[in-house]
Amino acid sequence: MTCKYLNLIAARLPRVFIVAGTALSLVFGGLGCERKAKNQNAAPGERIYRIAFASFGPDIAADKAIDGYLEGLKSEGFKEGRNLEVIRKHAAGDISMLPQMMQSLDADGLDLIVPMTTPGVAAACAKLRDTPSVFVYTYDPISAGAGKDFEHHLPKMTGVASFPSIDKTMKVLRELVPGVKTVGTVYNASEANSIRAVAEARKILEASGIKLEEATISTTADITLATQSLLARNPQAIWLTGDNTVLQAIDGVLGPAGRAKIPVVLNDPEFVDRGAVAAVGIGWTESGRAAGRMAARVLRGENPALMPIVNIAEPVVLINRKQAALLGIAIPSSLETSPAAPGTGK
Repeated sequence: MTCKYLNLIAARLPRVFIVAGTALSLVFGGLGCERKAKNQNAAPGERIYRIAFASFGPDIAADKAIDGYLEGLKSEGFKEGRNLEVIRKHAAGDISMLPQMMQSLDADGLDLIVPMTTPGVAAACAKLRDTPSVFVYTYDPISAGAGKDFEHHLPKMTGVASFPSIDKTMKVLRELVPGVKTVGTVYNASEANSIRAVAEARKILEASGIKLEEATISTTADITLATQSLLARNPQAIWLTGDNTVLQAIDGVLGPAGRAKIPVVLNDPEFVDRGAVAAVGIGWTESGRAAGRMAARVLRGENPALMPIVNIAEPVVLINRKQAALLGIAIPSSLETSPAAPGTGK
């Protein structure tokens, strides 16, 4: 139903129904009107492609991946506001809402859905039936159910995986905290990405005679108690992997750890200036660009079943020199050339 037709209906309604008629126009015509306004720069006859980013929750790192994704699409001729309509949805940090969100998007007649995070990909695997998807901002799509391996995956799904180097992370942590014997971590045991990262960290640390103390959560509401429980076990350092639930309320870990003078090392550089000492992570913008270029191929009609999943994890190491100084941590010579976190020192 067109905006013009809906407005005509509203104009002919009796005065008593004017408010209701206007609401009707907004509810049923708003989406179409907005789409027309957003794409007023499209060339005559040019098709408008509709895609949706489906993320775990508000997240500055995810925003970088989205920005890169749109850059990748633009480089291939798909530009937001011209021939591309972009919808952004998230589950407000509630993992239980992801399946419902994916199912709703699948019914919306989109050209492409972009699942983000490993739990998001798991929900997409379970609920997407009609819409192709090219994921990004995802540690471990295979654990999420995307396929047997990168070559053999679900026929309508492909994308970019980006798993950080846990070995390098632990190396940086040991250099910053010489002689460390106990490392603590907080994570959601329902996130396959975190389970894999913690398993790798546990193996690496045990080989060096270091104990990994684990505190698990189910929701962001659990973070404060889990952090208190962890600090009661006297770790000399805390490591946080890219756990999506923790990232939604990361200050609940960084605040108490800072007050306890316990250094924190992250796998998410975007959060290091919030009170961590260092981050060993991924350049999400580049992962996004690569996924965006893959998405362009799918929008042109290429079969995602024939496009292997790829792994892109551009390494990033940032040091928060201000936080290190507050905790009395000397930056070792091996890390002196690492960039400082924005706004945390030279």
